[in-house]
Amino acid sequence: MKFTAAAALLAATTLTLPASPAQADPTSYHIMRPQGKLAHLQHPPKAATVLYFGGPVVSTVNVVAVLWGSKLPAATKTNIGPFLQSIVNSTFVDQLAQYSTVGITGTNGDPGTGQTITRGTYGGLVTITPANKSTTLTDKAITTELQAQIAAGKLPAANLNTLYMIYFPASITITIDGATSCIDFGAYHESVSATNVPTNIFYGVMPACGGFSSITVASSHEFAEAVTDPLPTPGSHPAYPQAWNDATGDEIADLCEGSNTTLVTKAKTYSIQEVYNNSKNACATGKFTSP
Repeated sequence: MKFTAAAALLAATTLTLPASPAQADPTSYHIMRPQGKLAHLQHPPKAATVLYFGGPVVSTVNVVAVLWGSKLPAATKTNIGPFLQSIVNSTFVDQLAQYSTVGITGTNGDPGTGQTITRGTYGGLVTITPANKSTTLTDKAITTELQAQIAAGKLPAANLNTLYMIYFPASITITIDGATSCIDFGAYHESVSATNVPTNIFYGVMPACGGFSSITVASSHEFAEAVTDPLPTPGSHPAYPQAWNDATGDEIADLCEGSNTTLVTKAKTYSIQEVYNNSKNACATGKFTSP
């Protein structure tokens, strides 16, 4: 869900695309509401359409699970790796192929990026020892730490397919523009211009706002949006370098908040969130599967 800084939150920092630079407002973010505050939401009308605004997608995502210290819930430490390994190789990703950009021109005439979205890979789980010991973190503090950990070789190097999914203990509070994690927002995804590598760093921020099923729902929401719109921009008027949004700036998971389903593997069934299926003009329904 997108908000301006004055109202609440939304997307981005300085961004660098492979072809040309683009910038987004650093005082806005893209957020997911806390799970307990979704009861009033409704599914989008059947006429809703997700549009392409000319920006890049993540073609073959490589997800790295990042644990912020060692004090996360045991369920997260044990299960988030297998969950992410399953979701990148699943029918949940298959449905995102409809948001590929091959042969598509942006709504504002931008030429598009000619990318195909396919199943991705799992880059492993890393528990970092943050230099920042604060229990209240801003997005700037998170990205500073993320860049430092990458530069030090503690995390895999960034490229345009890498997505760092960062998980926090319940003792950590994250604040953005006066909003507080688990009260005003449940998760968000973002991009920051890298200082040590010639690319953007794509990441998701997952506070500990509930049990493990809440974590997997939030993770699926941010994962889907990071793949289909990795460079979100602020406000309710989407434009390049954004990729896929509706006309008012909602991304494919925003349109389906509060509508959950399952990801079924041979070993486990996970709770995940449905996302908007443009080909059906509705939120995706039915369970998803992974080998």
